[in-house]
Amino acid sequence: MAIVFEDHSEWVKRGKLVTFQIAMDPIPDKRMRTIRVWTPESYDGVKRFPVLYLHDGQVVFPEKASPGMGSWDCELCISELEPECQCMVVAIDTSSDRSNELLPPLKPNLNFGGPRRADAPKPNPLGGYYADFIKDTLKPIIDANFMTLPDAAHTAVGGASMGGLESLYMTFKDPDVFGRSLDLSCGLGLLEEEDYLARIDAYDPKKLENARFYLYTGDQGIEVLVFDYLIAVYRHMKDSLKLNNRQLCLIVDSRESHWGTSWGKYLPGGLRFLFKEDNGVETPNFGMPRPRQD
Repeated sequence: MAIVFEDHSEWVKRGKLVTFQIAMDPIPDKRMRTIRVWTPESYDGVKRFPVLYLHDGQVVFPEKASPGMGSWDCELCISELEPECQCMVVAIDTSSDRSNELLPPLKPNLNFGGPRRADAPKPNPLGGYYADFIKDTLKPIIDANFMTLPDAAHTAVGGASMGGLESLYMTFKDPDVFGRSLDLSCGLGLLEEEDYLARIDAYDPKKLENARFYLYTGDQGIEVLVFDYLIAVYRHMKDSLKLNNRQLCLIVDSRESHWGTSWGKYLPGGLRFLFKEDNGVETPNFGMPRPRQD
């Protein structure tokens, strides 16, 4: 199928935005999807750029912000970054079937948020198909039509809430493709905690030698329900997978809630951590603790 790019740069305040339609072939019903591709002002067709694949494309740019969620103002956040951290954004719209599309095919927690009703529909996790769509269908199109840096070190996948959960899953699934993971307000409560932590503990740490993860959570509203879970995931990634402080970053802001403007606020720091060559911080040398003076 020929790809037709439509210019919608009038929708954004900085850079250029084009959209196109594509069938999500790995998903059995081959549903159609809108893809939004944003390039920064410095994109000149010569220089190559890192790429951030973002879920929930409707909310990352201001013109289509979903009511009640708030826009990330993605193009403004990235435009203010230093050149080495600026990237292209490929935003994938989600549909009314979002709760299945962004649900990884792992053991679900059927009672998240309260006991499950007997007549409630069973989850139909399509996150595996969705991940393969981005890897096998969408990424080759983007790499063929834009000036990308296609290697894993310059390819990030990111999202918030269920999008953060799916991003975490995709990086563990294909770290040789998605070597950078932006995992904001992860919807971890949708997965059974003991099973998920056991999967981390059993994972081969050698696969993540070149990967980076940026985890963020607030501590207001629904974030409270998964706060402890995310801390446990962070500890297991540190202890079992031996990820160092240049591979794994956790940011907690007790003032923030489950909101698009919160995610936009932490997007610049996340991209700096993921794409900056030297993303470390100096660890102060506190020396040996002084003996107590009674």
